[in-house]
Amino acid sequence: MTSERTGKMRKQRLKIIIFGLLFLVSLCLASAQEGRGQGRIFGSVTDENGNPVNGAEIVCQSLEFNLTLKTTSNKKGNWAITGLGSGVFRISASKSGYLPSETQMKISHFRNPPVDFVLKSIESSDVQAMEGGEASKELFREATTLFNQEKYAEALQLFQGFLEENPTLFQVRINIGNCYRKMEEYENALAEYQAVLDELKEKNPDIQGNKDAAMALSNMGETYILMNDIDKAHIFLRKAIEIFPKDHALAYNIAEIYFDNGKIDQAIQYYELAIQIKPDWPLAYLKKGYAYLNKADFVDAISSFKKFLELAPEDEEAEKTRNLITQLEKIKKN
Repeated sequence: MTSERTGKMRKQRLKIIIFGLLFLVSLCLASAQEGRGQGRIFGSVTDENGNPVNGAEIVCQSLEFNLTLKTTSNKKGNWAITGLGSGVFRISASKSGYLPSETQMKISHFRNPPVDFVLKSIESSDVQAMEGGEASKELFREATTLFNQEKYAEALQLFQGFLEENPTLFQVRINIGNCYRKMEEYENALAEYQAVLDELKEKNPDIQGNKDAAMALSNMGETYILMNDIDKAHIFLRKAIEIFPKDHALAYNIAEIYFDNGKIDQAIQYYELAIQIKPDWPLAYLKKGYAYLNKADFVDAISSFKKFLELAPEDEEAEKTRNLITQLEKIKKN
C-alpha cells in the first residue's frame, strides 16, 4: 500500500470519526429537545425604581413544543423554572398594575444566563396613555400567545391593534417586526425595528445603554442573516453589543444566532466576547468548545471544554464533556 493511499485512508477515517463525534454531540444537545429536560432558567422582576416585584407571574412557553411552565416571583423578586428542554422559548412577566414584559431566548440544558424583567407601572408617565386599560393588556397577552402558537398573521393584527390603541408604546413594533420576520417579510420587519430606533433617538439621541435599542439592532442583525447578508448582519449585531457592552447574555445570544445559522467563526467571536464580559461563566466555554469542534479544531475545543470543567466540575454535562475530551485526545494522537 502506497504512502499516498495510506494518507487518503487516514484522512477518510478521520472524517468519519469527526462526523461521529459531531453526531454524538448533536444527540447530547438534542436529548432535552422534546420540551422537557434538565434545563433551568432564573432571574428577577423589579419595577422602574429597582424595587423587587413580588407575585409577578412568569410564563415560559416553548416555541417548538406544546409546553408551558409557570411560576411567580418571591418577595425579593426572584424566580426560577426547572425541567426545560433545549430550544427557543418565549418568557414573559406580568402582574396587575404593570405593563407585561416578554423576551425570547434560546435555552440550553446547560447553565443559562439570568432573565431579568423590569415592569413598568401603568401609572408611570410613559404608559399612562394606555387607553384600553386592562382590556388593552389582555390584547397584548393574546397577541403574544398567538405568536407563541406560530399564528403570526393573527398575532400581527392584534399587535397592530394594540399599537393603534397605545401609540406611545411604540416598543411593541419590535413584536410586530418579529411577526413579519417569522412570515419571511424581511423588509417589513426591518422597517419596524428601524421605526423603534427612530422613536428612541427622537426621545433621546443618546441610546447608549438602552435595552430596547439593543434588542431592535440585534433583531435587525438576525433578519439580515436570514436574508443571507452576513456583512450587514455583523454591523447591526456589533452595534447591539456596543450599546450594551457589559451584557454577557446579549453577546451569548448573538453567538447562538450565528451558530444556529452555520456561521461558526462569528459564533466563536461572540462566545469569546461573552467570556470577556463574564469570564467565570461555564456555559460560554462549553458552547465555544462545540463551535471549535465543528471546525475540527480539536486543540481549541479541548481547551474550551477543560475550562468548562474547571469552572463547573459537578455540572450535569461534566461527565459527557470528560468523555468527549478523551475521544478528542485519542484522535489527536492518530
